Amino acid sequence: MKTDCREFVDALRKVTDADALWRVMLTFFYSRGGIRISYRHVQGDPDRDMTPTIYHDGFPDGFIRRSVAEGYHRSNPISAVALVTTEPFYWSDVETKRKLSDAELAFLDIVRTEIPGNGVVIQMFGPNSRNGTINLGFPEDFPRLEPSELGELQLVGQAAHLAYCRLVPPEEQEAHRLTAREVEILEWIAQGKSNSVIADILGISVHTVDTHIRRIFKKLRVHDRTTAAVKGLGAGLVQNATSGWGP
Repeated sequence: MKTDCREFVDALRKVTDADALWRVMLTFFYSRGGIRISYRHVQGDPDRDMTPTIYHDGFPDGFIRRSVAEGYHRSNPISAVALVTTEPFYWSDVETKRKLSDAELAFLDIVRTEIPGNGVVIQMFGPNSRNGTINLGFPEDFPRLEPSELGELQLVGQAAHLAYCRLVPPEEQEAHRLTAREVEILEWIAQGKSNSVIADILGISVHTVDTHIRRIFKKLRVHDRTTAAVKGLGAGLVQNATSGWGP
C-alpha cells in the first residue's frame, strides 16, 4: 500500500534524529515499489576528494564493500550528473546526459552486472551548498514511472533532504566525518582483521590502529567492532564510512 505524501510530511514533523528520518524515508520509498534505496548528502563541492554521507538499504553487500575499497563515488556519473541537473532520470539514461569518461563507463558496467533492474536518481538542494541525491532501485521489468510520479518522488525527497539539513547541522556533519585512514581501517575491521594484522597491513603501530578505532567508534556512535562494521558497511546506516555506494 502506497504511503500518502501527506502522511510522509506528517511523519517528517515528528522525527528527532537522522536515523528516524531514514526509517521514514524507507517506509515511503519502499511503498512506491523500490527495493534498493540510498540517500547521499554532499557538503560543498561534489568534486572534492571527500567521502560523502550515505545511507543505503537493499544494495548487494559485495557491491558496498567494493565501493569502500575502490572509492566508487569518484567515478559515479549518476550522482555527478544529477547534482548539475534539476530533473530525476533513470540510471540507464545517464549516458544520454553527457559524454562519460572511461572510468565512468566502467562504473556503469559494474552497476549493470551487480545490481539487477533499473532505478532513478532524484536530486535535492539545500542551504549553504548542502545538496544530495536519492537513488531508488526497482525490480527487473518494473514499469517506468510517469513524469508526474517522478515529480512526486522529487518533492518528497526534497522535503526529506531539508529535514536532514535541519536535524544535522553542518558542524555536526563535519565532526562525524571519517578520515581516509579511518575508512581504510573500517574496511579491514569488516573483513575480520585484528588490530595487529591491520597494523602490519598498513605499516603503522598497533597503538595507532587502536587510536583510529576509538575515533571510529565515537564517530559512528558504537561500542564494538561488529556494530561498527554493520553500521559502516552493512545494509543500513553508513555515516561517511562509504566512499561510494551503489550506484
